[in-house]
Amino acid sequence: MKTIASPNPWQQALGQRLAQAMTTSRLAHAPQTDATAPATTHWRLWPRDLPGEGVAPALTEMLGVASTPALLQQCLQHFRQQFGGGAAQDDLGLALAAYLGACRQAFDQEPLTPQRWQAIVQWLRAWVLDELPWDDVPLAQRQDAFERMAVLAVALGEWTVQASRQGQAMVASATWMARSSLRGQLGLDLPALCAVLRGLDSTTAANPSASGEDLGAAAASRPGAKPV
Repeated sequence: MKTIASPNPWQQALGQRLAQAMTTSRLAHAPQTDATAPATTHWRLWPRDLPGEGVAPALTEMLGVASTPALLQQCLQHFRQQFGGGAAQDDLGLALAAYLGACRQAFDQEPLTPQRWQAIVQWLRAWVLDELPWDDVPLAQRQDAFERMAVLAVALGEWTVQASRQGQAMVASATWMARSSLRGQLGLDLPALCAVLRGLDSTTAANPSASGEDLGAAAASRPGAKPV
């Protein structure tokens, strides 16, 4: 059943491409990419004054309680400062990587370190970016996808931080949120996604991880960052 919280057509195509990449990337070598190259202009978006109308329902659907305009703005501001580095333009690739990492963190209860986050960014560049339908896609659909991914990443990351301090029942709630949100927004299976993302850990094994106190996408988005 389609609701206002449901993803737009371009975000649905993004989910389908991610599902394909989750299978293909486990069976073949990654295409050659330049790890130092800046993000393509397709991923970069000028911020809107107000989030799209589907962002609040998507957050409400995940949390199970009504979201507020203030909460949306807080999550977006936090993402732009901590993940986006205060850049003038939003970056959909960074937001998507943070959201996928936050889902894994809620399932595995392991920190989304800066190294893990960057590994997901590079995986997206290698397997997802060039295969997406960009021609004639309304800018508003990409902006909506960025806002959803950014808000959900921060909110889920913070919920997981708090849940880790309140016992197994709350940890289970974080996992349920990740599972239902990932299925609803991108049509992906949480255990299958986590299996792929764990495979990226070999690229970050030489780098130190965040401590247990830094558990959470919001907390571990960059060295020294603090939770929301």
